Amino acid sequence: MIRFLKKLALSLCILTSCKTAAPKIDNLDYEKWELDKFGCSGERMKMVSLLVENKEEFFRYRQNQIIDILGKPDNLTLYERGQTIYFYYIKYHPNCPNVPYRAEEERIKLELRFDALNRSKELYVYNY
Repeated sequence: MIRFLKKLALSLCILTSCKTAAPKIDNLDYEKWELDKFGCSGERMKMVSLLVENKEEFFRYRQNQIIDILGKPDNLTLYERGQTIYFYYIKYHPNCPNVPYRAEEERIKLELRFDALNRSKELYVYNY
């Protein structure tokens, strides 16, 4: 019984220690970013400049690690040669209440591009 409890405790320690460490950037609240789905409450707009200024900090992460840090993307595109693009909307998404309609190319959104080996390679903000 004691042996089982030791194995269980070791397993729980390993599982809880596997969280991706987010880049430490002052005034960037990853929890608020993740909770501001589609950028409706305006929290993402306040933090997007911090992401742009520190974009090199995000280039070493893989897709699942970015999801751990920024949350599930609002949209994603599978591109040629195995590339993937994650989109996080910052402002003017049609799912937000009381937001005037904007065409897709007028919306403010963060794009994270991954190569075929699942590594983040590019971070860009449209219409910012």
